[in-house]
Amino acid sequence: MGPPRKVGSGLLRFEECTLSHSTFIGLTLPKSVITKCTAKNVDFRESDLTEADMSYTDFSESLFDRTNLTAADFSFATNYMIDPGLNPIRKAKFTLPEAISLLYCMDIQLIDGD
Repeated sequence: MGPPRKVGSGLLRFEECTLSHSTFIGLTLPKSVITKCTAKNVDFRESDLTEADMSYTDFSESLFDRTNLTAADFSFATNYMIDPGLNPIRKAKFTLPEAISLLYCMDIQLIDGD
């Protein structure tokens, strides 16, 4: 794959949209907004979503692999499967209990305290 294609900082904005079955492979999309959307089976592999607002979005079956999510906002987002070992997430925001999904790829046992 060639160098990332740059769309522009903050130029991509989707609010209350259906983006299902879309692809953003390899795009540079810093400060983009994908909020209150349905983004099922969307391919974000190798994209740069630094400081993106991804809040309140359903990411069922979406792909994140070598996706830069540094300082991205996933507040109240649901159904994402993000491996922190493959995707930079430093300073990103996540909401509990959904953020527990970040631990699933770590081959550990989670025990309910109740």
